[in-house]
Amino acid sequence: MLATGSYFRVLGRVEWTVDGHPRTIGRRRERLLLGLLLLEMGRPLPMDRLIDLLSDEDERPRSRADLYVNVCRLRASLRRGGADGSVRLVRSGSTYMLTGDPQLVDLHRFTQLVDRAQRGTEPQEVSRLASAALAEWRGAVLEDVASERTRRGVAAAFDELLISAQLLRVAAEFKLRNYSSLAAELARLTAEHPEHEMLLAFRAATLYECGRRADALRVLSSARARMTARLGLDLSRELQDLRGAILRDDPVDRHIFRCGALGAA
Repeated sequence: MLATGSYFRVLGRVEWTVDGHPRTIGRRRERLLLGLLLLEMGRPLPMDRLIDLLSDEDERPRSRADLYVNVCRLRASLRRGGADGSVRLVRSGSTYMLTGDPQLVDLHRFTQLVDRAQRGTEPQEVSRLASAALAEWRGAVLEDVASERTRRGVAAAFDELLISAQLLRVAAEFKLRNYSSLAAELARLTAEHPEHEMLLAFRAATLYECGRRADALRVLSSARARMTARLGLDLSRELQDLRGAILRDDPVDRHIFRCGALGAA
């Protein structure tokens, strides 16, 4: 096994630590190779796929010989850092794979926690699990080692899962009526995702529940202006219905969960 307290990070910087002490993982390309293998822990990656992902648009085409060099250097880094037979970089035919416990990797802990939150039935449980998942997310996948092209090739699904985790937590906290603490969080999330319908709906509804009716209506009006200017579209029917409920001072709960598939969160 790895030394006690060992774990890897691929969310933000690619890192390997043992008992809180960092281990050196060589050059950027070896760190990128490690990150790519950690994303698929226990699953083989074809050599040609790895070569493509390790190559940047402005560099000469890479070859299997280049990949072998990177693999040898990464194996040496793992060996020096204290890895033994339970975490191994193995080759099978025309593929490479990193074997080991996925729970050693922050991304896999994140995905497991999101999955458990999605299956949760009680708002307190969903909020706790989603919050624990979000605590693992320190930055974009392979943020310090991957080109934008490579990130697009491997990270899109994880970026979507991040939004799912955020929505799960928000929906659970809304059901728990923790409106005051949600207001600031939703201001930040809607600034990051200004056209995301569910986040807009939750922000407007949360402001309304905080007694800030005018602010809630401003959120929806601003969203409508942005969508019209950029896309030539009006608010969705669900957001229009939510706006109508706020104008009438009707309960907003039954409208908020019509804006997406989080009614069971």
